[in-house]
Amino acid sequence: MTTPKTPVRRDLTGGLGAVKAPGNVEPVSLPEPPVAGSGDRFKTVPVAAADLDRLEANQAPVAPKRERATGRNIPFTTRLRKDTMEYIYGQANSRNIPIAAVIEELVEAHREAGAGGGR
Repeated sequence: MTTPKTPVRRDLTGGLGAVKAPGNVEPVSLPEPPVAGSGDRFKTVPVAAADLDRLEANQAPVAPKRERATGRNIPFTTRLRKDTMEYIYGQANSRNIPIAAVIEELVEAHREAGAGGGR
């Protein structure tokens, strides 16, 4: 009876040093990207002159903080019944206002009705 051959595993401890490149291969050198000064950064790009200030402002190393004109800065996540969600989205879409504005109006109406107490 013959004994079954056991698979032979390759030695993985050699790392990539075991992989050899063909003999006549020269290393690839990539060209250096051109470095433009700050004054001529957008001179070769076809952009309207009015947009140059905005584009240069976007090149700042730190992104500017987003300012919200609405004063809303608290995230609010919740689960709603389907009919409630459809009502809120329907109001927002039909009047072309943000969902947050619809919720704020509902809270205000609830307060005015006297059911929600006050601040």
